[in-house]
Amino acid sequence: MSPRFPFAIVIDGTTVLPQAMRRELDLRTLPLHVSFGAESYTADVDLNAEQFYEKIKDPKAKPTTSQPSLGECRAVYEQAVKDGYKDMLVLTVATEFSGTYSVASTTAQQIIDTNIVVVDSRSTAASIGLMATACAKARRDGRSLEQTAALARELAAKTHLLALIDTLDFLRRSGRISGAAAAFGSLLSLKVILDLREGKAEAIEKVRTRERGMAALQGLIEARTPPASKIHAAILHANAPDRARLLGEWLQERFHCVEYWVDEAGPVLASHAGPGTVALGWYEEEHGAS
Repeated sequence: MSPRFPFAIVIDGTTVLPQAMRRELDLRTLPLHVSFGAESYTADVDLNAEQFYEKIKDPKAKPTTSQPSLGECRAVYEQAVKDGYKDMLVLTVATEFSGTYSVASTTAQQIIDTNIVVVDSRSTAASIGLMATACAKARRDGRSLEQTAALARELAAKTHLLALIDTLDFLRRSGRISGAAAAFGSLLSLKVILDLREGKAEAIEKVRTRERGMAALQGLIEARTPPASKIHAAILHANAPDRARLLGEWLQERFHCVEYWVDEAGPVLASHAGPGTVALGWYEEEHGAS
């Protein structure tokens, strides 16, 4: 079979990117899983966002997530080979957040007669989505696998991701913060802004209301990127489309968005961040770039 492109691009299941864009750009996905006790689901296959939010209405529900197995990675790679690809670029969530990079790299070495380059995004979610669209454009414009992998590593270092967390309960449920800290935060109705980059999720702001949280998020964005700058931007939300819309309207008023899209976070990310979360991933357009 003659492949559509010189090499395949594979993203992992934490990636936030609309399905229509994934199909248009011919992006393949490594599956991630969400479990509720003994019940295990593959995110966006047999557990969609609506079903997930229905399940977590039960206060006893404790969703956990897990990386793809070696067999699942192999299946994705082997399907790409069947489709005519011997070269592949794989973009994964930061190694500090998940073992996906290790699994993807180990499996890549087992697929004979292929050249599979695995890149650690150093982040997650919309950051990987923005890297994927940039890499797909580079591939379309004739860049080689090695050149596109270099671009991915460059974007990993310059892409911002700030998330406004509406409730600390899910960070507690997933073990990301202690129960005592979550209980204290919930007592004060704290909203936390996380800075996700370089494999870290650092709480950089704490406020008591959603309104103050959104204002703080906007202030942090403007502090990093001068208004009117050209940016590539992606907004994600966890069952909070109205808040995402408001953030998007503000963003497009203040910046020149050469790329912009919004998507639901999905079950994997929402398992940790919880409903109500809204986040922005972005990077500045290089001067002279189109």
